Amino acid sequence: MDIYSTEEQQLDALKRWWQEYGKAILLGSVIGLGGLFGWRYYQDYQLDSRSSNAEAFSQVTEQLAEQGRAAFTDTAAFAEQNQGNSYGELAALMLAAEAVKANELPLARQQLELALSGIEDTGLEAAARLRLARVLLAQQQYPAAEAELDKVSEPAFDALKQEILGDLYLAQEQQAAAGEAYRAAAAAGGLSNNPGLQLKMDHLAVSSTDAGKHDNG
Repeated sequence: MDIYSTEEQQLDALKRWWQEYGKAILLGSVIGLGGLFGWRYYQDYQLDSRSSNAEAFSQVTEQLAEQGRAAFTDTAAFAEQNQGNSYGELAALMLAAEAVKANELPLARQQLELALSGIEDTGLEAAARLRLARVLLAQQQYPAAEAELDKVSEPAFDALKQEILGDLYLAQEQQAAAGEAYRAAAAAGGLSNNPGLQLKMDHLAVSSTDAGKHDNG
């Protein structure tokens, strides 16, 4: 089930980055997460590697990457115990991504909501809300999904927000509204690195043409 799109790729990049550099970080450097969602959002979002939580975070995320579903309980416990200290929020985001892959959407929703309760950075909050909106959409919780989208106001996420809004309208068979949202996503730059958006727009145009043919007899 692909409901994360580019956000899931970002989380995968985060896991790979940690696996490659985590040991060096534990020796005294500081994690800089700038490249994953943009320097604008992460330049001040740093994890203190001197804390004992850093080693525990490394262990639990490695376990999650290696064991998948078998590590869900331990990762969830770590996320809850470390809520509010950055490690907990990142662990919750990673667990949410793995939960989606395992089609455990209630767990994904729970972890995203847990992360959002402790995230202070506006950019990371926007990214998490978009992920949550997609989980809610997959659960057919349409009003709740739209409510999460309404809370995203960061301009950098306009294209993705509009695309998810289009998906939401399309799921409710509101083709005209979906087309308008997809066009807004394209106008916000959504086509530059997301060929899937063009496919959605093309499919919707074909569907609309077919519907018009049927209407005309």
